[in-house]
Amino acid sequence: MNSRLRTSVLMSLLICLSTMISGCLFDNGLERQLEEYRSRLARVTDTELTAPKADIANLLSYPATSQIHQQVASFNINLRQFYQLQDCELGTLVAERNTAVGKTAQPSQRFIYENALLDALGSCRQQLSDSPELVRQLSDWLAAKTAQRPALWANLIQSSEETRAAFSRSDTLLNKNDNRDAGVSVSALQFLAGVKNNRQQSLSALEQELKYLDSSRLPAKIWRTQAVIANQLNSLTTQLRPVLSEQACPAGKASEQVEILRNVFYLFFIEQIQPVGSVLNQYHYRLLPVWKAWLNDADLAESFKAYLRHHAIDGFAAYQQAIQEHVSLWQTLFARCNLSPVAPGTTSSR
Repeated sequence: MNSRLRTSVLMSLLICLSTMISGCLFDNGLERQLEEYRSRLARVTDTELTAPKADIANLLSYPATSQIHQQVASFNINLRQFYQLQDCELGTLVAERNTAVGKTAQPSQRFIYENALLDALGSCRQQLSDSPELVRQLSDWLAAKTAQRPALWANLIQSSEETRAAFSRSDTLLNKNDNRDAGVSVSALQFLAGVKNNRQQSLSALEQELKYLDSSRLPAKIWRTQAVIANQLNSLTTQLRPVLSEQACPAGKASEQVEILRNVFYLFFIEQIQPVGSVLNQYHYRLLPVWKAWLNDADLAESFKAYLRHHAIDGFAAYQQAIQEHVSLWQTLFARCNLSPVAPGTTSSR
């Protein structure tokens, strides 16, 4: 092993050792990894690389309830009609709706109730076929309630406490290993998307699916993670560009400092930050069909769709661009110095 390579390997080992001693092992979160990456590069280049000041904490500003919640009118039944309905399930449902609990039902409970009401209207219409006047009234109610169902579904998606939390409130970011409930959160969102047009789909699991969303808060976690990565890398790329362009590569050969920089790039960006990006990409593309369907859904509020487009589409594109520009910066240096893109501690084929 030549002296230059031996020095490069030694520096890689020292970086790992100092990281462990400082208590900053690579499982302490993405923000810490990005900070370590920036500080190591600053130390090796003897350059001040400042952290960006963007307010990521307030990134997810969800639309106000007044912008997204639709008022759905109830139908009125007079006492004579109510007594006529006592022989079918509809009478029980109407009575439930008029209790204090029924009048303050959450969007999910209201959606479940209204679907049961549709079934009961159809069933009662058949049972009371010997009362033409009431059958006509039931048919009118059935048509009106069927027309209201899309608005009730939109309220379920936009106004439920669980979905609001999933779309806007997450104190944690994605990591490369353990993302609790992420898989079931994807399934939950697919379930919510599917119930709009599938009247045959059972709603017995609806409340549990919402709990999965509230537990994981996967969309908010994805959107915060991509914003943090884009914000940090854009700042770092801008500051690194003149620094890396000045690195010496005499006769097209990497200097000792360039090899150390390459090792830092691999230890932090390739081994720690990029795997988080891989997880982010995975969940983004699994959810993309849901986002696209909702962005084209006429029953969802424009403010909700603008929020969704900003984070799920534009935010992801900005994150991808930040990754590409950062990698391109390093590829330019490696090409200029004839360094192969190999992991630290392995020999290059120069």
